[in-house]
Amino acid sequence: MAWPNPANSNSKGHAAGRRGALPGGPSGHPGKDLMTWRAVVIGLIGVLAICGFGYLNDRILELESINNGHQLPILVVGLLIVTVLLIHPLIALLRRPRRLSPAELAVIGTFCACACGISGRALAEQFAQLLVLPHHWERITPGWQTHRLLDYAPKQLLVDPEPQDEVVNRFLTGSTREESDSATLWQRCQKKIAQTPWRQWRAPLVTWLPIFTLGIVIMTALAIVTHRQWSSHEHLQYPIANFMGELIRQDGDSWFNTTLRNRLFWLGFVIFFLIRLNNGLYQWYPETIIPIKLNHSLWPFATKWPALLRNPRAGGLLNFNIFPLVIGVGFLLSSEISLTLGMTQILWACFCIPVIGLGFNLATDYEIGGWRGWQRAGSYIAFAVILLYAGRHAYWETLKRALGLRPPGGRLPSPSDPERAAVIAMRVLIVSTIALCLLIIRLGLTWPIAIGLVFLLLVTYLVVARVSAETGLFFIQPGWQPFGMLMALFGSYAMGPTPIVIAAFVCIVLCLDPCHAMIPYLVNGLKLGERGNVRPATLAWSNLALYMLGALVAVFAVLVLSYDFGTPAQYYWSYQRIPTLPFRAAQPALMQLKAIGALEASEGLSGWERLLAVRPSSSFLWAVAFGVIGVLAFSFLRLRTRWWPLHPCLFLLWETYPLSVMSHPFLVGWLLKKLCLRFGGNRLVVKLKPFAVGVISADIMGALVFMAVGLIYYLCTGDKPKTYRYFPR
Repeated sequence: MAWPNPANSNSKGHAAGRRGALPGGPSGHPGKDLMTWRAVVIGLIGVLAICGFGYLNDRILELESINNGHQLPILVVGLLIVTVLLIHPLIALLRRPRRLSPAELAVIGTFCACACGISGRALAEQFAQLLVLPHHWERITPGWQTHRLLDYAPKQLLVDPEPQDEVVNRFLTGSTREESDSATLWQRCQKKIAQTPWRQWRAPLVTWLPIFTLGIVIMTALAIVTHRQWSSHEHLQYPIANFMGELIRQDGDSWFNTTLRNRLFWLGFVIFFLIRLNNGLYQWYPETIIPIKLNHSLWPFATKWPALLRNPRAGGLLNFNIFPLVIGVGFLLSSEISLTLGMTQILWACFCIPVIGLGFNLATDYEIGGWRGWQRAGSYIAFAVILLYAGRHAYWETLKRALGLRPPGGRLPSPSDPERAAVIAMRVLIVSTIALCLLIIRLGLTWPIAIGLVFLLLVTYLVVARVSAETGLFFIQPGWQPFGMLMALFGSYAMGPTPIVIAAFVCIVLCLDPCHAMIPYLVNGLKLGERGNVRPATLAWSNLALYMLGALVAVFAVLVLSYDFGTPAQYYWSYQRIPTLPFRAAQPALMQLKAIGALEASEGLSGWERLLAVRPSSSFLWAVAFGVIGVLAFSFLRLRTRWWPLHPCLFLLWETYPLSVMSHPFLVGWLLKKLCLRFGGNRLVVKLKPFAVGVISADIMGALVFMAVGLIYYLCTGDKPKTYRYFPR
């Protein structure tokens, strides 16, 4: 495998783009499209299984989550590992029909990985609860009744609550289990489907499914438009795609490729798989098994230096968690990226402790906003501007061709032109973005708020995808929401309670947790498919079709299961926090406007009047400015100096939950790589990279084993299994 040169790991450019490319057309210019019907059919079966049974597995049976591992979904990547380590050698041994090719595995993996988000926070985890549970919380919350909060949500946003027993109460408690023993499975399914109040759900589904569809189309088009620039021009690392590509790469008729034949791969795999196996068995047999400790407390330092407790993320800083997978990923990354990810919490503590000591308020609500969220929002906007500036020539040419303007020389792209797909995707992106703005305006938002909301959604999609492609971070949380940014920008009077509620609903449906959104999975899938000579556009549009089919199946399954078993009340996130979010966000503005007698005037403002009434707070402006200046300054230093060690993604990721639990392992990975370079040079680093791949594979396989154990235990006993979750969630 052509690993990147460790000597260039600190360089400001990126590693070569043909890293580990498979035989065929050059990277970025695939010659033959190798996406087969066999891969599409297997991928379709996988998508339907994940979307149909994901909610049942995660929320009803409470087994190991389908989307655990986030952008390295354990179920998908683990089954790929099983395929290349067990199934393919067995096929070769039995001389059965040909094994799946790397291109086919890439297609299947992309389809199924994208679908994993559907069963999580991209849709299934909170979509139905968002549309029905506000009625429940309104009837048991006197403050909501006093202010009539639900009146500020247009009727088409929520399900019709009448009759309450059938629509709301049954959703909460489920249905009775009075079934005849003679009833067939088909008759039982028919009864479960019939008890769902489809008539009351028709209006909100007609409202939200087109908006959700446009969001998916925008993500697909955006991934295609940026793919050529990121993959062939900027030569991003794509660590997740490269890891998966190295697993599924094949060397002729050999059972294993060179990495899987390497003894160091198996050494890393066996050692850390046994560690995970031992610690998993400890959950089942705590009196017999001795666990291997993978976390250490640094809290005694807080008794020596109490100022450490001023840090809102002191828990992450003072708990040293050892995730072998994260250490392996950190070793494979460029030193600049791994050092930046590893230093996020330390640098945040160095910044926030003295600032809080001076009396500044850095308090932040994860969804609604605050200083820390506004700072990251400013950093996201600045980072997006830098991305567009870096690819300005390519994007401008693509835009001109999309608008029908002939390029120099009068030549329009031919069907075989690799840029033709980007031109078509740009047209789709423009049309779908305009259509999304119109649908949001139709909900009741004025045009400035609708345009600002869609713009911030695009910024979120773009930057999260870029962070995944460039850093390999498989768990990303922006820590801010577009509607919270608009609330702070416009102010209570210019925004008003109804626009706040509508904007919050749109954000929850389209980007509640961008880590589970389709685009970060897709950008890595396009790179993985490109390695196998699968045309990115073909893969992306095929994935769109399967994704939408999976989303429909997931919505159907969630509604039927919820009205049969009831919604799981033990999950605070989906049961209370998210369904109440739009109204919790609007209530302070509503009370303030009522107190000054400006509520009616605020609700009646036109688009231009809202723009003229914008009154952002000074703390909001300072926070955004800090984020913008930080990203711009680090970008300038990174591009103009050879010694600058940090990446501007620092300001996007510090003080977020994922890095609060994973920064220490990334720092360990960086340190190990630096030590290898210092004492063994480039040759030692390249030699040890199969070991790192083995460590990552072992961690994923350990999780997959206990997912399977939990399922088998439940099927055999009917009891919920012991939970062994060691990936950060």
